[in-house]
Amino acid sequence: MSRSPTGAALRAVRPGRGFTLVELVVAVVVTAVVAASVVTTMSAVRIGLEGQDESARATARIARAQARAADHLFRARMILAQEGAFCALWVPSEEFDASPTNAAEYDAIHREELRFWSFDAAAGAVVVERTADRGDRTQVALSADWQSIRDSLAAQGALERSVVIDGVSGSSFRASGFDPCSDRRMSLMVELEDEPADGAYEVGGALAVLLEHPSCG
Repeated sequence: MSRSPTGAALRAVRPGRGFTLVELVVAVVVTAVVAASVVTTMSAVRIGLEGQDESARATARIARAQARAADHLFRARMILAQEGAFCALWVPSEEFDASPTNAAEYDAIHREELRFWSFDAAAGAVVVERTADRGDRTQVALSADWQSIRDSLAAQGALERSVVIDGVSGSSFRASGFDPCSDRRMSLMVELEDEPADGAYEVGGALAVLLEHPSCG
């Protein structure tokens, strides 16, 4: 004869108790809080990474502009003018070899040796311009009005330009009491459109060698 199961055996095979409504509500709330926390954390990380990317892009743009300025300043003999959003550099095309003929040419400022830096507010860019005629050996005196020369060439359509840095909201050259016979530094302040209002960067540097024009005396 089979024996009826004891109370302990009945308890062992009885199905487990289900969640109560309160427990389900608590579980849902906890899950929602954890999910919200994860989403907030991921959003903060994403924003942080985007900020780092923007900062890296801005740094790269300034670095490229600085490299362009350094190239001109390395080869330039003199900073001819620097005021407001305009700067003129004299970059001789001759190599100085101390011969009388070469020295005379080296001391002469020719139009094809001029580099005009400026801020184009309409384009939101700092640009550098030069005459498109590489054979323009027209001599210009050190006392010339360099802004007028640039404007005259531009009116004739005789300038070619290249962008040094774009996405610029403001830019100006800093010079006080500028004297081309003694000042050796081109200092350009640049404000980028996607940077804070106080996020200004300096582009420029000092001439490696200052060889005065004969007019300096």
